[in-house]
Order: sequence, then structure tokens, then C-alpha cells
Amino acid sequence: MKTIAYVNRKGGVGKSSCVLHLGGAMARRGMRTLIVDMDPQHSLSQGMLGPPEASALDPSLTVAGLYELGSVVAVGDLLMHVGRPWLRLLAGSERMTDHNWPRPWEQGQDQFILRDALAEVDGDFDYCLIDCPPHIQGCAWSSLAAADGVVIPFQAEDFGIQGLVAMLASIEQARAEANPGLALVGFLATMHQKALTVHSGYLADLRSVYGPDVFDNAIPAAKDFKESVTLRKAVCEYKPKAAASKAAEAVVDELLARVAERCGGEGRGAGATVSAGRDRGAA
Repeated sequence: MKTIAYVNRKGGVGKSSCVLHLGGAMARRGMRTLIVDMDPQHSLSQGMLGPPEASALDPSLTVAGLYELGSVVAVGDLLMHVGRPWLRLLAGSERMTDHNWPRPWEQGQDQFILRDALAEVDGDFDYCLIDCPPHIQGCAWSSLAAADGVVIPFQAEDFGIQGLVAMLASIEQARAEANPGLALVGFLATMHQKALTVHSGYLADLRSVYGPDVFDNAIPAAKDFKESVTLRKAVCEYKPKAAASKAAEAVVDELLARVAERCGGEGRGAGATVSAGRDRGAA
């Protein structure tokens, strides 16, 4: 299983949308796909299940169940069927706010809870996509510690690209302190409008600075993405022949190629051991 975290310290850049639509497209191709909602706002879970259904979930049946003191729950028991044969969801919860530590690298083995949990289902999935909150605290840091690679969604605008340098610094810190095998999969432009000079200009500037680290393809601004979420579907399920679906499929093709190229070698959590259980009561 290759695990990819979608992270940006800037909010509103399309992290949840990317995970939902790209994960749905991968599952539609027959790839065994796990989607993990690590954002305490649990927007991804609401988009997949519906806001009332997601908010009504018992926190112990979500990713928060892994983090409760003394927890020995098996992650496989928390994975939800979402009406697609190749797709599973590890739902998010507001309870994760309690575990969103401000200095997560000082949390000892607790920072590796997600990594250790995903190791339990490593052979059951081909890909795992993790949606992260817009900062590098406990939830996003745990995702970086668990991931093979990072995709940084961004909008090609002034506000949208702010923080990219800081995000790269966070990846370097995660490599140094938690996950030496972590790779940058690339910067992915979202809500992109080719006709806007500001979008094409900023994207060209980013490519001049970061070169091949910027995806060739982009997620366009299209109403089909928003409409499909209201139906609890990925865009490729909603309108498979639409331009938005074709764009998402092109991003998936490039994503798979980039993961194969950049996320080989030692992979997730190289050099670290999987802890036996997660009983932290003694600590």
C-alpha cells in the first residue's frame, strides 16, 4: 500500500476535494483504495456520508478511536463501506481536536499512532489517501509520519501559494524527526482556470522555481465537482464523460506515475518499528 498525505498549511485549497474525487476515480478503476479523514473538521467524511450522518458517528468508531487512551482497537474494525466495492473510509471526528497537539514531534510514540494503525491493513489496499487539516499540528504531523509521499494542493493565486516554502520546511522536519522515507509527490494546482491570467502567470512562476515538482495536470474550477459532492459521489461517478472527470482522471494518471517514481525505496516510516498495540496507559 502506498500512502499519500494531502497537506497544505493554507486552508480552502481543495485538499478534501482532491482526496474525494481522486480516491473515487482510483477505486472506480478497481484499485483498492482507503481514504482517511484526519481533519477534526471532518469535511471529507461529511462530503462522503452527509453532514448529519458524519456528525452522528460515535467518535470511537472513527479515527479518534485509535487515539483514545488505552485503545487497542483494530483499525480494520473502523473502516466503513461507502457503497463502492473498492473504496473504504476511515471517518474523521471533531474529537481529534483533543489530539491535535501543537508540538506533535514531542509526543513520543503517540505521533506514530496512525502509521502503526495503517501498517495493520498494509496488504489490504493498493493506495491510501489522507486528508489533513490546514496546519502542521498533531493530525497533519501524524499523517506525515505515516505517509510515503505528500501532495500539496494549491491555488495559483497570491493567497493560494502563501506558505509553500513553510510547507516544504515541514516536510524536511518530518523527514528528520519522524519519517526519513517521506517523499514530495508534487504541487497540484486546484480550482484552476486557464483563462485567468493570474492563474497561468502564477503557475508558470511556480514551474520556473520548482520545475518537475509541479504537476503537469491540474484540477479545474468546474461546477461538476461541487454538484457531485452534494450527491455523495466523486465526479467520475457523477458525470464520467464530462470535462471535469477527464481532468481528474488525467491527474490520477500523473499521480500514479509520480508515486511509482518518487515513493519507492524504504517507504513509510523507514527505520522505525511498529509498536505492539497502542496501550499508552502506563506512559
